[in-house]
Amino acid sequence: MNSSKKGQLLLFPPPELTEYLILIAPPDEIKKEIKKLKTKLSKMTGNTTENQYSVAHISLFKTAWEKDKHVLERLKKALSDMKHFPVSLNGVDVFSNGTKKKTVYLKVENQKPLQQLYEAFKGEFKIKKEFVPHLSIEKNLLIADFEKIQHDLNSFNHPCEWICDRITVLKFNAKSNSYKLVEEIVLKDDIG
Repeated sequence: MNSSKKGQLLLFPPPELTEYLILIAPPDEIKKEIKKLKTKLSKMTGNTTENQYSVAHISLFKTAWEKDKHVLERLKKALSDMKHFPVSLNGVDVFSNGTKKKTVYLKVENQKPLQQLYEAFKGEFKIKKEFVPHLSIEKNLLIADFEKIQHDLNSFNHPCEWICDRITVLKFNAKSNSYKLVEEIVLKDDIG
């Protein structure tokens, strides 16, 4: 028999939760250019990097739910008034991941629409984490590898812009250790 955190016996096992990743995906042309930057970084460091094969995206947040329909209902409610908006990337920056690793990323120039989007999600999903809109080129880059590229960071800049007209919902599949598309939620058109 299962027991809860408080030591109470449970008649039924707790529901199994699945992880969902909510993100903004750039157009394919931009994804291809970001992939080239990831390959360049890998060649400069001499290592195959953790993030080299991930598809370019702007992560919004992760959440765990029992069923797809539950997370999709909440997302659609949070997005009900959200309209298309431009996303503009320009500049390279770095996050520190503790004392041994770094994340190299492209900065989002026009952060206001993404912050508004995130605020809508915070209210609906009770998110407490702060949000820094960015598109990662490489996560968890060892300091020794970062030192090989730190003087060439600007060579990883890729100024670009696109209209975000949808939010992508991915579901983690533990068997394949990868994310699979659940749905793309289309935002309202400015005109309509």
